[in-house]
Amino acid sequence: MRKILAAVLVVVSLCSIVILAVGVDHGENGGMSADISYTDEELDELYSEFNVTENDIKFAKGELPHYLEGTVLNSDVRLLVTEDGESPEGMVEGVDYEMVISEEEMIVIEADARQRYLEIYGVDVSNPKLDEVYGYMLPVGEVKRLIISNPSLAFDY
Repeated sequence: MRKILAAVLVVVSLCSIVILAVGVDHGENGGMSADISYTDEELDELYSEFNVTENDIKFAKGELPHYLEGTVLNSDVRLLVTEDGESPEGMVEGVDYEMVISEEEMIVIEADARQRYLEIYGVDVSNPKLDEVYGYMLPVGEVKRLIISNPSLAFDY
């Protein structure tokens, strides 16, 4: 019985390795990369299908300003965030920090910045529409389809 169980485990292990290797080739650097490709026309169709805008693409590529730009949360000010907005005992303003705010104030600043960004650029920073997979900026829905059809991609990209 042990020999049969051992044989089954070996076969299952080998099958798993073969399944993981299907649809994957070795890149120049010896790393793994999926055998996927998209033409510009196919990408345009995907962007249309998933309502991806030019700003969504720019955001995914890091070509838009950071959504916190212009706020104290993204500045040269040495900011201290505490639960109550009070500086901790022993810390000195101007030495240890320049400004102190409460966690609640930080959350409000961040939420306002996200809303302003959405109004200006039409991009929801908390729910980006694109994900980079092997150099392609793909709609999240397409990435999910790829992973469903080839689960090993979830570990590669």
